[in-house]
Amino acid sequence: MSGGDWEFEGLKPRLLLLLEMYRNAASDEARANLTGLFQDVFLATAWNVATDLLNNGWQPTAAPARAGAGVEDLRPPGRLRLVKG
Repeated sequence: MSGGDWEFEGLKPRLLLLLEMYRNAASDEARANLTGLFQDVFLATAWNVATDLLNNGWQPTAAPARAGAGVEDLRPPGRLRLVKG
């Protein structure tokens, strides 16, 4: 499944519905099944965000590896901005 299967605007209502279903799930098995659906929504969201970034000029670059570099050292310089609202 690719994130392109769902429009970005449709992801929030689907997520809210899944949260409500998870809250009311009657068994651990039902919750486990819903967890897989949460993963699908998360991956679809990530796909849509990545596609939007790439379509609006962002280009990924590989940061040089440094010994002892923390997570904050791996962030690219600059700031993200909302490109579609």
